[in-house]
Amino acid sequence: MSKVKLGVFLLVAGMSLQNVSADEATNPALEKTQTCLRSQNCDSAKTDAGKEVDQKALDAVGGSSGSKQELYNISSDIMPILVQQADGDPMKLQAIVMKAQTDPEGFLNSLPPAVQAKIKGTASTVENNQAAGK
Repeated sequence: MSKVKLGVFLLVAGMSLQNVSADEATNPALEKTQTCLRSQNCDSAKTDAGKEVDQKALDAVGGSSGSKQELYNISSDIMPILVQQADGDPMKLQAIVMKAQTDPEGFLNSLPPAVQAKIKGTASTVENNQAAGK
């Protein structure tokens, strides 16, 4: 999988980190963040930064809205893993995302096999669509 595509996953996940703080790293806050990622109808998605991330995600998947949605769904799936790894600490969350940006393959390998398979499957679909000129 290309580093650009994995970078977009991280960008989407990073955008959502602003919604989870150490005090809010409970199930309701995490669920709210996951819903935001999946539905894209929350306040952070409507900001200039949110719109920019959305456009980058769309560009990275060759303009496929279905693949873009899958990016958001996978990012939503990654959120509880990140929150658990960081013990709910927003600074640790940021550090994990920053490290993942410098070592995307290492980050990918740190994820559960099911999430890795989703990422690789989506990347493969995008690459096949791009190769076919879709």
